[in-house]
Amino acid sequence: MLKKTIYILVISVFFISCEELYFPSMKDAGGVLMVDALVTNNLSQSYVRLTRSTSFYDVNAPAAVTGAVVNLIDTRGNNLQGTENGSGNFTFTKSPVVGQSYKLQIRLNGDTYESDRVTMLPAPTISNFYAERVERKTYQSNSSGAPVAVTVIGQELYVDAPVTTTLANYRFVARTVLEWIYVVPNTPMAPTVYGWQSLYNGSTYNIAGPKQFSQTNIIEKQPLMLLPYNTTDLIQTGASVAGWLMILDEYGTSRSSFDYHDKLNSQLSADGSLFDPVQTQIYGNITCTSDASKIVFGFFDLASYQQHRYFIQFSDTKPPVKAAIRKVNSYPAIPDNGKSVNLHPDWWE
Repeated sequence: MLKKTIYILVISVFFISCEELYFPSMKDAGGVLMVDALVTNNLSQSYVRLTRSTSFYDVNAPAAVTGAVVNLIDTRGNNLQGTENGSGNFTFTKSPVVGQSYKLQIRLNGDTYESDRVTMLPAPTISNFYAERVERKTYQSNSSGAPVAVTVIGQELYVDAPVTTTLANYRFVARTVLEWIYVVPNTPMAPTVYGWQSLYNGSTYNIAGPKQFSQTNIIEKQPLMLLPYNTTDLIQTGASVAGWLMILDEYGTSRSSFDYHDKLNSQLSADGSLFDPVQTQIYGNITCTSDASKIVFGFFDLASYQQHRYFIQFSDTKPPVKAAIRKVNSYPAIPDNGKSVNLHPDWWE
């Protein structure tokens, strides 16, 4: 009995001695300059934002960087100087010229940061915009927070875009505004409520471009957003759907921009695998030219821009469903959601 007890104690000590908490060594990336820069042919879409990174365990938001000098410099040495409109936020008063190449230059605390040169591309266009009925399985949280598989039926919106020698890569930002109408039933002189609710697509960047070494001259069937037939959770109880207003921001981008956002998508959609990319492995196109040892995170994206709007109505929610689509040529600002009694907003379709 004594021998057996000693044996058990020895085995227990062996396992206890092997159980150590492992704390991985992590390089502190706090305090590094971060650059978020998008410059287009539309001044309202152009900006440069400067912040400092925080350490891995820091719960505070990145601190804004002030007092920098920001310039766009073309190949002739001409400057488009940015104007600081808030803490670390810069805008421009002139747009880049199509066909001209530019680099972003940032001067800060005695250091100079510069991007690769990027050529301003012609305005992007769309070859076709259309919808098709789809059934898609997805997951939604139930009342207890557990994920439950559900099937969403609706119309998927697609776009085709041309591929040319000057413009072959795109990024799309899609927003739909669901318009609904509610009238109190069986009530004489009841007010009519016009309401709307915005939907955005996904948490990753919607990018499109020809595959490497491909000779295609068109990007076909690029998915934008699924419009569900079941809108119960989106509109007021008893209301009817008037239609969907699609607001599509289209950016013509460089191949380097496509590759950069593709890597970001890999990081954003990471599922916790050991081999998932981390953000510090995603290198941008900006370096410190005055001190090569200094790291800078971010990307200078010079892109052409065009907005498209379409109004969409479905004939029914059962096959065969026909989607009536017409182009909208007015571009007023639209709040994300709201209601109006007896009078629809000016932008209402």
